Amino acid sequence: MRSKQFAFVFSLLMIVSLALSACAQPPAQEKVVEKVVTVVVEKEGVQTVVTATPPPPKTYEFKAKDPTAFTELVLGDPDTLDPAFDYESAGLTVLQNVYDTLLWYKKDSPTEFIPMLATEIPSLENGGISSDGLTFTFKIRQGVKFHDGSDMTIEDVAYSFQRGLLQGGTQSPQWLFAEPLLGVGTLDVADLVDPALEDDPEGLVKADPAKLKAACETVVSKIVANAADNTVSFKLAQPWGPFLALLLGGWGSIQSKAWSTANGGWDGSCDTWQKFYGRTPETLNQLPIGSAPMGTGAYIFQKWEPGEQITLKANENYWLKEPLWEGGPGGPPAIKTVIIKTLSEFSTRLAMQQAGDADWIQLGSSADWPVMDKLVGEVCDYQTGECTPSDTPEQPIKKIVNYTSANRTDVFFNMKVNDDGGNSFIGSGALDGNGIPANFFSDLHVRKAFAYCFDYDTYLNDVLQGEGVRSHTVMLPGMLGYDEEAPIYTFDLAKCEEEFKLSRWKTEEVDVTDAEGKTSKATQFTPADDGPLSLWDIGFRLTMGFNTGSTQRQTIGEILQNSINQVNSKFVIEVTALPWPTFLSVQRARKLPMFTIGWIMDLYETHNWVVPYTTGTYGIRQGLPKDLMEKYSAINSKAVVEPDPEKRAEIYKNEFNPLFYENCQGLILYQVNGRRYNARYTNGWFFNPIYPGDWFITLSND
Repeated sequence: MRSKQFAFVFSLLMIVSLALSACAQPPAQEKVVEKVVTVVVEKEGVQTVVTATPPPPKTYEFKAKDPTAFTELVLGDPDTLDPAFDYESAGLTVLQNVYDTLLWYKKDSPTEFIPMLATEIPSLENGGISSDGLTFTFKIRQGVKFHDGSDMTIEDVAYSFQRGLLQGGTQSPQWLFAEPLLGVGTLDVADLVDPALEDDPEGLVKADPAKLKAACETVVSKIVANAADNTVSFKLAQPWGPFLALLLGGWGSIQSKAWSTANGGWDGSCDTWQKFYGRTPETLNQLPIGSAPMGTGAYIFQKWEPGEQITLKANENYWLKEPLWEGGPGGPPAIKTVIIKTLSEFSTRLAMQQAGDADWIQLGSSADWPVMDKLVGEVCDYQTGECTPSDTPEQPIKKIVNYTSANRTDVFFNMKVNDDGGNSFIGSGALDGNGIPANFFSDLHVRKAFAYCFDYDTYLNDVLQGEGVRSHTVMLPGMLGYDEEAPIYTFDLAKCEEEFKLSRWKTEEVDVTDAEGKTSKATQFTPADDGPLSLWDIGFRLTMGFNTGSTQRQTIGEILQNSINQVNSKFVIEVTALPWPTFLSVQRARKLPMFTIGWIMDLYETHNWVVPYTTGTYGIRQGLPKDLMEKYSAINSKAVVEPDPEKRAEIYKNEFNPLFYENCQGLILYQVNGRRYNARYTNGWFFNPIYPGDWFITLSND
């Protein structure tokens, strides 16, 4: 009889033990307090008190192989590491760690700033902003040293911005400063000499010397170092509300004048600036100014092995001693070595993270989320900071959720493809079924057909995992001018077919001149409602590019590829991967007939969306017609100087949004909810929607 009673008590204790184990899943390294369980068992009228200590729940320990190092795996190389030119996330991630700016963000807020290399934020109250709003004066911090040991001075600060503007180029971020300092609507320093010379370095060098010198002197007069009070002043052409926010990006990096002039940067003379204008990344990266940055930041650049990795080491003498905000960074970084490896294959990146050889990996798209979720041991809510164990607490990843990204990936059509010297992306270059003419997307019917042929729901559900909000306009939901009632294109194969059938073309023989000045005859294709050539009957073939490793952008192309081919088997889209720098290069050269890329806003401001999408970065890469760009420029310029927010919003809603929709320049897609998959041992990460990547000084692997 004893043996039966003992078995009953043991079973009961096992049930209690399992229940406790299921409920209590402490995080790694947390001490577990043992609990005593008392059970009263009655058998045949006899009560027996049994006291037992159940086995403690399992604990899991997560440690970095090297707590002083942080390795992240990314899809591609930077375009360049020159702050005056770089305008993409891979390079800007490096720049924000190697350089410092005058101001910086207060932790995760995109609209609250703190002094960095400036000692205070200019305002009307402290006299840093003039009463007319046209002059911003910054008190510059003293005692800051560059990585080469030299002192940072006010001349370095002024030179950094002067050099950026004078190097110019419409594919660079310098339009951000050109507009407020040189006049609204002015996107490039070359406009001060002759707007026709934008992005034409060879032509600019041959321009009137007097005009060239005057343009440089204008730029220098706008950014002035004041030795008497150790300040730098910016003199605006008109009041510019978001001016302070412009200074926090990589393009606001403070560089050493002496080092820059010795390593490929502008030499500081207004007699020679045109020789430094419009440089390409290929040129810059042959010089230290573009391949070996040197700043005052928390990390010192060590080495860039293109296609392999970038290495940074901690600046142990970093000038920042006190926390920038409560609990914020201060003193030397905890992470002593940062390694940024380029690996295009997701499976390889994943395997390295599982093996502990990487602390964070860049995902190809949100379609990778289900794979990553299998490795999640705890889930952390970004808004509340609370973390709870997952169903698999032994797994090494913590997932951070519940934050909204401030970027979007869209599709862009190129209306004037560059076919100089041939272009394999457009095949034969003719409307013959084996390619497309260079002006293929100048036909509105073609653009609308593509817009109706994209399966938006499949993209949302299968790629974005249902976590996205469709933008009705260029600016993001909630921003000034956004209109939820604005019309959008939807997936409709019947309308897609109808638009393709309306695409008709005519031809004519024209004279063309090659690079050597020789003239020959060529066939020019032009959209015409009554043209004799039917796109529907002839068909087409083109290449759509995406950057290697971005399965999100690849899938966007494949969705279009499948649905358009379903409408007409004569319509062929080839979806091709290109290394990140190459992808950017062919975009800038306007070689791609269509491409998929994202936009991370430079500041939380509608103007920072409407300009790049029309008259700036992407508008230029799309070869938009001059008359259309002039219409956009007039609207954008009118809106940005309108002081009344309600009136400004109406300009966007009533003028900009309808014009953009009617011209169907591309596919405006989804703002995606954010997720971050960190190692369980990594701490200090936070989300700021403006950051292009990690700010490593906040991280620790403990």
